[in-house]
Amino acid sequence: MVRFLGLGGALLCVGLTGCSMLSLGAGQLSLINDQVPLATAIAKEPSPERRALLREVPAILAFAQDVVGLRPGRSYLGYYATERTGLTYVVTASKRTRFEPYTWWFPIVGTVEYRSYWDEADARAAANELEAAGYDTWISPSRAYSTLGVLRDPITTTMLREGLPGLVEVVIHELSHAKLFVPGQTAWNEALASFVGERGAELYFEARRFSGSGIQAEARARTARRIAMDRAVDDVYAELEALYASSEADSAKLVRRRACFERLSARLRELYPRDDSRRYHVNNARLLHLHRYTASSRAFEDVWQQSGRQFRKFWPAVEAYARTRL
Repeated sequence: MVRFLGLGGALLCVGLTGCSMLSLGAGQLSLINDQVPLATAIAKEPSPERRALLREVPAILAFAQDVVGLRPGRSYLGYYATERTGLTYVVTASKRTRFEPYTWWFPIVGTVEYRSYWDEADARAAANELEAAGYDTWISPSRAYSTLGVLRDPITTTMLREGLPGLVEVVIHELSHAKLFVPGQTAWNEALASFVGERGAELYFEARRFSGSGIQAEARARTARRIAMDRAVDDVYAELEALYASSEADSAKLVRRRACFERLSARLRELYPRDDSRRYHVNNARLLHLHRYTASSRAFEDVWQQSGRQFRKFWPAVEAYARTRL
């Protein structure tokens, strides 16, 4: 039987499992205690761009509830200002000659394919240990994570840095985890939340008030870049899967995979020329991280189309899919 539970409760359990999570717990307390009401943040925010984004949050939450079928509850009613690169730092690791992720196990949530750290130094220390043990590693600064109504999750500065399209998408993504979360199915859970975030954002910008606006064009360009990146990732992932399954020696596989990595890295530079150059680095862990968010997207797209692009029909269908096929 598939169990569905909020990731927020899972995070609380994870927070009890080791000393390395104490800083993550302290960071979470800071998010709760140091946030300010949105109205206060809007009044004090010196940046016109950030002020406009914060003003949009109530409309995003109303849309998430009324159209996407999510329950914001007490989440995203406050603002947490931070100049951190990421809200948390997520470590992913993989074997070097096959797509076999290093996994962690925690109570309730079961096996997961990544681990979050509040301090970047802790994430780098963990990654260094895994590298020494023979793994490829990748550290991804995350924009947000959610306790799904267990605590008062705030809007954070890291959620504002990709403009309004990025803000709409990440809020819906995080709220989606509360709607449906299957323990032990890391890639499926993230692919689902990503799919809902993307489809939700597309519908959000179909509103008449955005018609012909620059923001609507920006949202469309964002979608086009993401689709192009997903295709590039899928192509390289499939090519490397075939290589890793071959009878070639591991030493030869390590040499041949470099060309695949370089090709994808070049494509990322084309699509996202303004990104930090470190994000262009590609290895197995990076590919697993990217592929995780699209691994089940074709199945979700089928359900979406069968649901007439309506979330009220999509959610029951995808829940049934999870119960019968996972």
